[in-house]
Amino acid sequence: MQILLRMIQKYIFQIALILIIISISILFYFNFLYQKKTTNSQSTFLLEEDKSEIQEDVSSNLINIEYNSYDEDGNSFYLNAESATIKIQETDLNEQNKVNLKGVVGVISLKEKGIVYIYAKNAIYNKITNDTYFFNDVKMEYINNKILSQNIDLVFLNKKAEIYNEVFIENKKFKLNTDKILLDMVTGDIKLEMIEDEKKVKLITNYEFIN
Repeated sequence: MQILLRMIQKYIFQIALILIIISISILFYFNFLYQKKTTNSQSTFLLEEDKSEIQEDVSSNLINIEYNSYDEDGNSFYLNAESATIKIQETDLNEQNKVNLKGVVGVISLKEKGIVYIYAKNAIYNKITNDTYFFNDVKMEYINNKILSQNIDLVFLNKKAEIYNEVFIENKKFKLNTDKILLDMVTGDIKLEMIEDEKKVKLITNYEFIN
């Protein structure tokens, strides 16, 4: 009888030991292997998400971009840039419409008034209004006039181009320095202005200044 009782106890002990081992194995799997697998999956997801954001940023950089527009008077405006950057994640609607350009060439065809060429290192272009702000080593060529400056603001609502900041104009008849030049894109007229009224335009004739 005692022998039978001992055998039963031994059998129960073995079963309990097996159950303990199985329980420890299950706990180890869920607490370590499953958690590690979940962490790896989350890391992969985050990596793919970051990659998507990077691709979105890269797609905002464009190469050799062109814009064409026309007005009701038959004038046309062509714009080309070596590269452009668009802020696609910008929340401000005004900023969303702006394109930052590098290596810029603008061509304005004024009906019956000739063609205006504008070259600049940089420009900001508005996709809605077509207004363009050229800056950094800007050059304009119009008929026989060559104009150098640091800024040209092309505003289509006013149909005017404002040229300012280190302005120098040259043609076959004269050379001169001025503070500002206004180009009327309707009439094709050029107007010279000084910011301070007491200042005069510096005209160079035969390479001598005349105030």
